[in-house]
Amino acid sequence: MFANIKVKNKSEEDQLIASIANDVEIYAGNTLLLNPTSNTNDKISVVSMEALDTSIATICNSYIIANNVGETKIKTRVEINNNIYELVTNVKVIPGKLLVDPKTNILSVGETFRYRAMVSKGVYKSVSYQSTNLNIAVVRKEGIYGYVTGIAEGNVDIIVTVNIGNVISESTISLTVKATMDEPIPIANPVNGSNYTDDDEWKGSRVFFGRYEQDNIIDNGKEPILWRVLEVNDDTVYLLSEYGLICKFYNDTYDSVTWETSTIREWLNKAFLDKAFMKYEADAICDTQIKTKSNTKYGSWGGNKTIDKVFLLTNKDVSNTDYGFQKGSRRKSRSRTVQITEHALVEGYRNKKNKNTCWWLRSPGITNHYSAYVLSSGNVTYGHFVGRRNDAIRPAIRVKRSSILFGEELSDGKYKGPIIIIKDN
Repeated sequence: MFANIKVKNKSEEDQLIASIANDVEIYAGNTLLLNPTSNTNDKISVVSMEALDTSIATICNSYIIANNVGETKIKTRVEINNNIYELVTNVKVIPGKLLVDPKTNILSVGETFRYRAMVSKGVYKSVSYQSTNLNIAVVRKEGIYGYVTGIAEGNVDIIVTVNIGNVISESTISLTVKATMDEPIPIANPVNGSNYTDDDEWKGSRVFFGRYEQDNIIDNGKEPILWRVLEVNDDTVYLLSEYGLICKFYNDTYDSVTWETSTIREWLNKAFLDKAFMKYEADAICDTQIKTKSNTKYGSWGGNKTIDKVFLLTNKDVSNTDYGFQKGSRRKSRSRTVQITEHALVEGYRNKKNKNTCWWLRSPGITNHYSAYVLSSGNVTYGHFVGRRNDAIRPAIRVKRSSILFGEELSDGKYKGPIIIIKDN
């Protein structure tokens, strides 16, 4: 409605009524342009606009911003023919409707399905997913999604709760988890590299686990890490990152070091571990006893044994045919080559011909000022000092088999693999 308005003639009043609604209805989280001026009449101009209850809605550059469900008023002062008029717009902010389309209400034990809560025409402030029986199904929230994994046979409800403009809305998904007949896990040991030629690529299973910045677009968050499966046994799954995730020195200074005393070991087991994994994921990574053999040809020492969650491979590892590599680390081999992410490229480099890069191993080089190193062609060398330059880091980890569930399959555009999900204890 209009307050304190003095209009000289009917045409001006019509212009005002046509250019501003008496009552405005808007969904929480949305915006709406409130334009009390006429594009064809330069005699009408806005002096000020004010929201009376900013907890419900605010006004910015003539846009109403719907903050929370409720009602308020927008007071607008306009100038027409050198006269000031005050207009009042009633604003009603309403909640959108919670929509959850589960697409399926049946899961198998060990199977994971992704649910997404949506709001018709509105926006929610927060969302949560909860299982009513953790013995039957667990749910883990990642961003706006809820990943539900079947644990045991039975019926369970998944409660989806959203905050829409400070109004709480819930939806219940009734879920049936059915038993399976010991279905095989979706990963296996890699293709044995015994018969590989120099041109054969590594072939085997890949999985996604953890998250790390890779596309170098910080605003879109970290990307899932893709790993090669080097070995599957009854106790652990042995993983090597598919890409060089960062480029760093083996040791920050040109000193005589071993794997035990290197700065890259400290970085992998502190900074990388914290950035790449949630605590419950890090807890599922084994504390592995690491023994680094001395270099018998050059007499450089391998160092003391260590206990690490994250480590680098050795020169022997990258010629182990059971891990899917070609035998003979001195020869060129595509099974050992690696490419780096856009994020790693900031501090690293790519070979102009093959787009590969070099990557560090933990084995000692010709002296303990040097470390073993895989060239962009795939052969191993020992003559590059530990502070040579920023070269690629390919973390290796062992994950407890007893902690693992396999979720949906993802793709990075080149490779596909299931997500590793860590069971709730």
